[in-house]
Amino acid sequence: MRALFFFLILAFAWPLRAAGPILVDTEVTGLSVLWKDGVVRVNLESGAGGTLGSLSNDEAVALVRGFFEDWSATGIDGLATAAVVFQEGAPLGSVDGSNLDDHFTYCPPGKSCPAEDPPFVSGSARTGQSPILFDDDGSITDAIQGKGASLSILGFAGPRVVEREDGVLYITEGQAVLNGKFINGVSEPADPEVPVEEFSGAIFHELGHLIGLDHTQVNLGSVVKHLKGDASEAEAIPTMFPLFIDGAAQLTPHYDDQVAISSLYPSPAFGSNFCRIEGTAFRADGATELQGVNVIAANGSDPLAESTSFVSGSFFTGAFPDCDAPAGEFVIAGLKPDVSYTLQFEPISQAFTGGSSVEPCDPPQKDFEAEVLPGVFRCSSKGETITVGSEATTDVVTTKAVAVAPPPPPPPSEGSGGCSLVISDFAP
Repeated sequence: MRALFFFLILAFAWPLRAAGPILVDTEVTGLSVLWKDGVVRVNLESGAGGTLGSLSNDEAVALVRGFFEDWSATGIDGLATAAVVFQEGAPLGSVDGSNLDDHFTYCPPGKSCPAEDPPFVSGSARTGQSPILFDDDGSITDAIQGKGASLSILGFAGPRVVEREDGVLYITEGQAVLNGKFINGVSEPADPEVPVEEFSGAIFHELGHLIGLDHTQVNLGSVVKHLKGDASEAEAIPTMFPLFIDGAAQLTPHYDDQVAISSLYPSPAFGSNFCRIEGTAFRADGATELQGVNVIAANGSDPLAESTSFVSGSFFTGAFPDCDAPAGEFVIAGLKPDVSYTLQFEPISQAFTGGSSVEPCDPPQKDFEAEVLPGVFRCSSKGETITVGSEATTDVVTTKAVAVAPPPPPPPSEGSGGCSLVISDFAP
């Protein structure tokens, strides 16, 4: 099974993780690892000491509850398409450095911690709780991620415990830390500040990881435009894009985010009212399946607003560390009947590695060019699966030769509570 990571979000050009599952059972089933029955259980920090920067505990709790309500209310065209609910357990009381180890599972920076049962680390996991901590002044962030981390990390979150039941892996605990240092009303080099709305978009993304969502690379061109100073396409940037570009815009789920959470936790309406495209990505020989290709279905009339993706070979079993699994299958759901879609394929940016990676390949596949397949794809009835388009096949043949192999991934780092994101210049 893939390692469990805590995903962080940083200030400025914030690197973050195809809107698909953050975890896949690569040992046995090849299925997404999700919360059982779509019930996400959380425990919020409470009490007068549980403040978040300038927010009181009541205000911080209301902020998080609102994010969860927004994710659970996900719908497409007025239909409730995501069957996910949030259940609050007992409040935690106030948490600080003196009792952090009772609530958060991590390996302190610079130390090597023995494992319990993989993928667990020593600490407080398997308590039956999923703590969401309000780090009022950044000290908890520094304790977990290393001294000075609170100057760049707004928050981090993700699953922390998975357990197998009747042969199926489920998330049973998650955890999150929100760094209130960024919203305490002080703006100086040693205490950076962002607007609460920007901060909200960042944390909304992180709680998407806790639910089980991965990163996505959709509308990369809109991101590049924004980074060059043109924000006219900010609304086209998904919440779960691996860079946090515009907190206010990314606070509203993009179509790709809506399809992602609905695909993981589908309501009956999602399966019965929308179509899907299934196909396979191949190397240049047309016969060898290629893992790690980002395949995007885009509405021909409104591609920025309605585009959604899937990375080939995301559901595979076995150990293939060099992204050479013989798995090129892709499934793109959430497509509307009687709408024409183009099918595009592209490499994931080489900038998206580590905590910014897009599963299943880290580092990403490379040595092939982005391309739009000829023709369009359209389904005529709800619930239909397209395997051959009206004008083109769904098979993707890339220009990547069989002999070209990606470099091996870097060894996992010790400490920091999982994959850390660092401030860096993004080069697509």
